Amino acid sequence: MSLSPQVLVIQHGSRHRYAIPRMLEARQLLARFYTDTSSHSCLGRIGNFLGDFTPKPLRRLLRRQIKGVSKSKIRSTDYCSVSECITRLQGKALPEGIDLFVKRHQMLSQKMQKWGVGDAKTVYSMYHEDLDFLKYAKSKGLRLAVDVFINPRTDQIMIEEESAFALPANLYNQVAVDKQLELWIETAELADLLLCPSEWVADGVQELSPQHAHKIRLVPYGCSMDYQGKTNQPQKGKILFAGQDVVRKGLEHLAIAATKLREQGSSAIIQVAGELPEEIIKHSLCKDLDFIGRLNASEMRLAFLHSDAFVLPSLSEGFAGVVAESIMAGCPVIVTRECGSPVVHEREGLIVPARDPDALASAISRLVEDRELRASCSRSCLKETPFYSESSWGDRLQAALIS
Repeated sequence: MSLSPQVLVIQHGSRHRYAIPRMLEARQLLARFYTDTSSHSCLGRIGNFLGDFTPKPLRRLLRRQIKGVSKSKIRSTDYCSVSECITRLQGKALPEGIDLFVKRHQMLSQKMQKWGVGDAKTVYSMYHEDLDFLKYAKSKGLRLAVDVFINPRTDQIMIEEESAFALPANLYNQVAVDKQLELWIETAELADLLLCPSEWVADGVQELSPQHAHKIRLVPYGCSMDYQGKTNQPQKGKILFAGQDVVRKGLEHLAIAATKLREQGSSAIIQVAGELPEEIIKHSLCKDLDFIGRLNASEMRLAFLHSDAFVLPSLSEGFAGVVAESIMAGCPVIVTRECGSPVVHEREGLIVPARDPDALASAISRLVEDRELRASCSRSCLKETPFYSESSWGDRLQAALIS
């Protein structure tokens, strides 16, 4: 059956490297794509023109390349970026945390309402973003598909988490969590479909909004990382972790596990990739971690190709993209169920309980020392790569949207 363009995708930032509109475009399902500052906006075009001479604040825009989508369907605005820049130049303070989030999405919603909905029949949005535009689209009779990219209980989980690492006062607080919950409840009420990338996310949806459980569709994400035919060639004992939200991603528990491994005489070296605050890097708890700083895309590919295992003892994700990237390389993983990845224990790697440094240390030691198990997990990772391909991901997405 031939499908005419029908889906309007709205998104902030370059999440999934713009895979959603690209996959829908490839299936002739994309009506339009609305986003904020990118390589297609005025600031982005200036950055592309200046190339290496681009001022540092604009350089990140050079990475926001929207590929595989017809230019005629893209609307990309600098409205929020310019407005915030003017506010700073005037010496005024911007809102913080959830208040800044709400303001940005209200502003972009205003812009998108001026663009209209065209011939779209469905709006694809993400989590509780752009609520004003969703209400507008709903009033026009459009169907709303919401990508619930993280368990909606995550912020409450973090409020309840006790950590040795100090958290910024405005990062997780009950007032912000309550506002997030209000936004989520309103979004779930509006939505026709709640697209969950994992069982972990679906569990959170059902717990907070059981009356909307019938809207849930499981749509596991894929991975756009390209290894150009190369597969993992491990350096024994080299364990990789990547991430910046260190409390949510369980770095504290990994640090304790690293110390346990050192005391046991293990050869494992746990490398931490990411641009992290000095107070974390120099924290006494982290003395047995090897901080290697922020890696660019090329460096991350090499890290996955040469690590013995990738570890992510997260407390809550939606569908951890870094886990998929590791599997695509053939690098076994050590994860929690809360990572949201469809990993099977002793197939692509090992699953450990969250907040359990002892289990984490044992799992790392087991993969490092049991080379037969490690090799078997690596082979299984490579067998699973078709599931994580963008093509398979796009098929899952299409099936959910036309259901």
